[in-house]
Amino acid sequence: MKKIFILIITILLLSGCYDNVELNNLAIITGIGIDYYDNEFYLTYEILNDIKTENNMTMKSFIAEGHGKTISEAFINTNYKVGKKPYFAHLKIALLSESVINGNLDKISDYLLRDTDIRDEFIALVTKDVSPKEILQHNSDNYPVVSDLIMDLVNNEQYNNNLATDETFQNIVAKLASNKYDIVLNSITLENNEISLNDFCLFNGYLFKNYLNNNYSSLYNLLTKNVFNLKFLKDYPEGTIIINITGSESDIKVASENINIQLKLEGKVLENNANFNLKNEKTYNRLNKDFTKVIKDDVTNFIKTLQNNKSDILGFSDIYYKNTRKENHNLWQKAQINVQVDLKINTKGFIFEVENEK
Repeated sequence: MKKIFILIITILLLSGCYDNVELNNLAIITGIGIDYYDNEFYLTYEILNDIKTENNMTMKSFIAEGHGKTISEAFINTNYKVGKKPYFAHLKIALLSESVINGNLDKISDYLLRDTDIRDEFIALVTKDVSPKEILQHNSDNYPVVSDLIMDLVNNEQYNNNLATDETFQNIVAKLASNKYDIVLNSITLENNEISLNDFCLFNGYLFKNYLNNNYSSLYNLLTKNVFNLKFLKDYPEGTIIINITGSESDIKVASENINIQLKLEGKVLENNANFNLKNEKTYNRLNKDFTKVIKDDVTNFIKTLQNNKSDILGFSDIYYKNTRKENHNLWQKAQINVQVDLKINTKGFIFEVENEK
């Protein structure tokens, strides 16, 4: 909560006032939920609220709600419910319902970009099988501000098997405007009454296409940035082996009829449920060969899924244009996929794991 107190002090000291409005008269909004049903847009604000106790001051949040026939009318009506001047400069997240991304994402994006009071560096997430309101009111003693919890989940993606993207809404819209990229959005849900990250949402332009499974969501991050703590598993007759990727480099090239992907990966054995002899060089060679095939097949199938959904989230059109200076937005959908994987599993890690098992 220290960051929130620093934020409030900074607003007070640096700005003094905001459009001649005292700090006590500002409603600091950290999260927005947007839903659509019964032909109306429904908004939920998460608003910070400092509470004094006998020993100190704590920060919690409460919600305000409103609705309207248009998104602008919904914002106006919700602002009336707040009681203070809404302050969006520190907005962290926007939660979009499945009904919003099915036909209304363009309207939402246009409004959020045009409203100069709303910062566009927030993270957009889709609420899966749950409403934005249900998520934003799901605070607890451990996480009294839901937006903080969600940002922690996104920022600590490596501990969630890379199931998050930290792209801001500004970057998302820039991709859409370029006409050479499609987008993915994080999704979030309630699982066992706890907020958790879920599969990526796949788009073609503003049109929602499908959910990627957990494996494909992680592969998106593998192909777009360096990752670590990404797990792959393979079942053997003797049991399951799980490796952990500890470092990665990727390179994608698009020629006239080919998508060429090269991956350079480092890893270590995380679980040896097959009781393989990890001090044996032959075991090392076998695992390298087997997991190279696992990763190659997974990446190939992932690209085929993108082709089938006509969703260019990896920017194949942009890569082709930069190489040829020619526009060809549909070429990649029929291109041959060639994946090369250079995997090196750390043998020292094997010995370390074996010694720990004793």
